Amino acid sequence: MKQKSRLSIGISAGLLAAASVTLFAQSAPAADPAEVVVASYGGSFQDAQTKAFFEPYAKATGVKVTGTTGSGYAKVKAMEEGGNISWDVVSAESSAHANEVKDGLLEPLDYSIIKADGIPAEFRTKYGVGYIKFGMNLAWSKDKFPKGLTPAQFFDPSVKARRAVTLEPEYTLEFALLADGVKPAALYPLDVDRALKVIGRVKDQIVAFKGAADTQALIQQGEVDVAFVPNGRVNNAIKAGANWAYGWDDSVSDTEWWVVMKGAPHVQEAMKFINYAVQPAQQAELTRQIPYGPTNVDALKLLDPAVAKDLPSYPDNAKLGAVLDAKWWNENRDSVKSRWNSYIMQ
Repeated sequence: MKQKSRLSIGISAGLLAAASVTLFAQSAPAADPAEVVVASYGGSFQDAQTKAFFEPYAKATGVKVTGTTGSGYAKVKAMEEGGNISWDVVSAESSAHANEVKDGLLEPLDYSIIKADGIPAEFRTKYGVGYIKFGMNLAWSKDKFPKGLTPAQFFDPSVKARRAVTLEPEYTLEFALLADGVKPAALYPLDVDRALKVIGRVKDQIVAFKGAADTQALIQQGEVDVAFVPNGRVNNAIKAGANWAYGWDDSVSDTEWWVVMKGAPHVQEAMKFINYAVQPAQQAELTRQIPYGPTNVDALKLLDPAVAKDLPSYPDNAKLGAVLDAKWWNENRDSVKSRWNSYIMQ
């Protein structure tokens, strides 16, 4: 930096140096505060995550936690391929997690930072830690169906109703096969042709292929009569005043995973956030906010035993449905997704 001519030539070199250091210290920008960006799905689930994870973590650590929406394998892959990575932590369903691992889109987790001893080993993997179990359930309007509805009736064209199913093929294909009489033990490999034929019986009555947040909104707005939807979403819709009910027959349960994007802007903060979010107190708080089951066994000790009856892991619920096979979807998703996209657009 050139010195201005008005500076006295009598100022010593030492004073100039000191002045230069002081000037730099005053003009240098302050270091950015620690930050972590977490991608999820929006709606009541992300509201629950905000209360259980985002806000208390920010308060406890001073780290800025930015929650965003749009989580999904396609978005993660597009970010990685485009080299424009703005997310750190992602909440991923099992099939998305499996495909992200297959395509090399994730950072290995640092288990020297993430202390997850209370989580069973099958949920502590190199590239992800499973943190909740959720169910996909048949739900119905009690005004439209005061006596309830069976899975077989959902696919019966004589049972007139405005139906909503998932935007993605996962879960709905399984539900169709289970409702058509396939036993959970014989569900995989999926008979996609048969599943599409079952759905085809009522396709003209399906008014929405939507994600979970949108389906919950349709329920609360009275725009659908029956839906295949996450148990926590319909439960929160009921709390918000929807006169709905749901059951566990032919439900499909799955695990949600915390993962870190490869090349994430804040990798170390991502690991610290995940460590916080998998602790028993935080997992128990998420379940209080929305009835998804914690994977940390110590979290169950912090919950009212009555809460367990609304969880997919409760034995009486689990025995009525099936568990999504992430390995099968990892191996078959591309071809099934292509068929599904064409099918729902026809």
